[in-house]
Amino acid sequence: MKTIKFLTLSFFTFVGSFASIAQVSVGLDIAFPTDNFSNIAATGFGGSLRYENPISNKLNWTVSAGYLSFGEKVYKIGNVSIPFGNTTNIPLSGGLKYYFEEPSKGFYAGLDVSVNFLSTYEYTYNNGNGGGYNLSNSSVTKTGLNPGIGYRTTNWDFSGRYNALGDFSYAGFRIAYIFDNK
Repeated sequence: MKTIKFLTLSFFTFVGSFASIAQVSVGLDIAFPTDNFSNIAATGFGGSLRYENPISNKLNWTVSAGYLSFGEKVYKIGNVSIPFGNTTNIPLSGGLKYYFEEPSKGFYAGLDVSVNFLSTYEYTYNNGNGGGYNLSNSSVTKTGLNPGIGYRTTNWDFSGRYNALGDFSYAGFRIAYIFDNK
């Protein structure tokens, strides 16, 4: 029984020690589709939540969740126009941030690995007498590698990141408010 109490107390002490230095931020995101994705999606807007905690003096680990909605776009193939509706992305990521100047402040570089749950449209050609195309909803899960850079002050974080997701890649920018943990 004493061992269980000791382990429980040790666990909560360990977690509590991180709580005093951990940071939570809420951000507004804007995303610009690149490559093939720019053919079917317009600029995306959304929000994100990020938890950040130090590993060492200038190195932090992060976990994030967000939501992005990309606007509608019409894709043209020859004389056929295909209207694509909104594409949404729910990215869940984890990664590392390295601060160049001082711990959790100033310029930094980061790298995240993400799982992205996308809801989009896909089309297929209609080979019947009328020609044309068929458009249907589609759900896709993509793993991404997301390098980025940023600048952080006491309560604000400004960052840019390239989200490499194959056919759904985009450049993203985030401005976030960091909640004071004191």
